Amino acid sequence: MPKKRAHNDDDDEEEELMVEDENRENASEDADADEDDTNHRRKKKKHKSKKLLMTQSGQTENDRRILRRKQRELHQDIALGGGGSTAANGDDDEAAGGGEEDIHNLRQQNNELWDDVRYTREAVLDSENVDLIASKAARAAEKIVQVPRYDAIRLAQSLVKKGSVRKGSTTQFNWRNFGLQVGLCFNALPSHVSFLYGPLDAEYTPKERKKAERKKKSTQEDLESENEEEEKPEDVSQTDKNKGGDGNELGAVSKHIKVISKTLYARAKEEHGEAKERVKEYENQLSRDSELDESQIINRKKKFITDNSNVDAVGCLFNPKSFTQTVENVFHFSFLVKESQAGIKARSAKEVEEFGGMPGPVVRPEKTGPDMPTPKQAIVSLNMKDWKDMCKAYQVEESDVPHRMEGKVAKFEKKKSRKSR
Repeated sequence: MPKKRAHNDDDDEEEELMVEDENRENASEDADADEDDTNHRRKKKKHKSKKLLMTQSGQTENDRRILRRKQRELHQDIALGGGGSTAANGDDDEAAGGGEEDIHNLRQQNNELWDDVRYTREAVLDSENVDLIASKAARAAEKIVQVPRYDAIRLAQSLVKKGSVRKGSTTQFNWRNFGLQVGLCFNALPSHVSFLYGPLDAEYTPKERKKAERKKKSTQEDLESENEEEEKPEDVSQTDKNKGGDGNELGAVSKHIKVISKTLYARAKEEHGEAKERVKEYENQLSRDSELDESQIINRKKKFITDNSNVDAVGCLFNPKSFTQTVENVFHFSFLVKESQAGIKARSAKEVEEFGGMPGPVVRPEKTGPDMPTPKQAIVSLNMKDWKDMCKAYQVEESDVPHRMEGKVAKFEKKKSRKSR
């Protein structure tokens, strides 16, 4: 019995839970139904108010459709030229602008249609028609008021037509006569003109400035200094300032540039002499080639002498004893290139194969003159490792530019070499 009673209690609890779920479902369904009913009422009310507004305006959809068609037809008439009367005549200007009577008729027709406008859609079409009528009236007003207009092309054509003079078979423009006629426009001064500094014909009187009075020198030394001659700038030299020069002044730089120039000319002269001696062997090699004629052989000989007259740049400028002087030699040589007194180029492998020698950079002196091309310069980097490698590769034992023993750097290197011994 107790077990059966407990079972009955569980059944009662399950029934109560089922009833609660059913009530919740019914409540949610009732809420959805109420919401749908509310939306339906709103739509019905909105439709009713819209329908009421339509009935109050006294227009139906068919009446509005007819009104819009008339407005579009009027818009087309305005664009074509107002009633087609001027367009039929074939006058484009009249069709575009329209007469006063046509504009008045179009405006009156648009006002009659405006009396039936009740909604925004028709009002937009009416505003477009009004805008088109206004622009048409503006063009008609421009035709009534004759304002002179200037066209640059027509003005230029008129000037050419009036100022051209025929001389024989050619036509020329008489600029002298044109200047005399145009000059009259600049001789007259416009009326009611005022200038910032007054009239142009006013006399200018400069203000007198008081001269500065120097104090009189009283001492005897000052009086003696007045009698001494003034030293001019061109008489001043750096050797006067520092007679014990160390080779680092501007005068030393210019002297070293002259040394490099003389060395380059001397080396180029030696190379040129050797090239002339070897050109005979080169000529014998060219004569064996049957495809070359005499003029080609002469040109090849000239190129051979020119190429072999160049001086090896590394052997000339690189100082194997001093990296500092090597940099100075290259830098000072650049001044000769800037002034077109020297040139530098890289000898290609093809030139070496044809004319002999070693590939690499070569320098040469140049003859200055008006026909010389504009010099071109470039910035190159050179570190101590490159300097050592190039001196070793080109087997430079001594530079063509003599090693300098004066100067702070040279003295420091000399002292350093003594210590190493």
